[in-house]
Amino acid sequence: MLATLGKRPFKDAEWIFELKYDGYRCLVRKSDGTVELLSRNGNELGGSFPDVVAAVASIRGTFVLDAELTVDEQNGRSSFEWLRRRAVTKTPGAVRQAAARHPARLYFFDALAIGDDDLRSLPLEERKRCLRSAFDDTKTMIFATGIVGEGRWVFQQAVAHDLEGMVAKRLDAPYRSGRSRDWIKIKNADYSRREALGWGKS
Repeated sequence: MLATLGKRPFKDAEWIFELKYDGYRCLVRKSDGTVELLSRNGNELGGSFPDVVAAVASIRGTFVLDAELTVDEQNGRSSFEWLRRRAVTKTPGAVRQAAARHPARLYFFDALAIGDDDLRSLPLEERKRCLRSAFDDTKTMIFATGIVGEGRWVFQQAVAHDLEGMVAKRLDAPYRSGRSRDWIKIKNADYSRREALGWGKS
């Protein structure tokens, strides 16, 4: 499910507002004990991010979850440059070294399936509850909570902390493939990584 570009932040009690992290959109799938990290283009990223794969493997059961994969700096901001470097690192020794120096994170924000249950027809509000009950937060896996109603305030925080922007989502919307106005992305025009402002990743 992809977001449509919006022009300005807004307030609405029927929407939830989440920070937009500067990373790779990632479909996280676990089945028969095997973990896959799939990019929007269908590339398997697990070989470059064994730390993330190990963390996901600790979640019980089978599932398909939607997330943003990032490498964060000590101040909490995402470093797209280090994420990109890690993604192209392939040799085992270099991968282990990169994981130790620049650990990655998954910010989970949606759930498509958990166990035998296909959740895509459920409202986002219910999918969020299922996602929250699926795992506990760790330093590697974080539940993206969002704030209901207060989109202007959330966007102010994104600007104040030099983040990429915000995504607004209808609480009653099902999960649909393709671009939708049920998800609206609003970019921070003053974001310091200028190349991110095209919003081509998600």
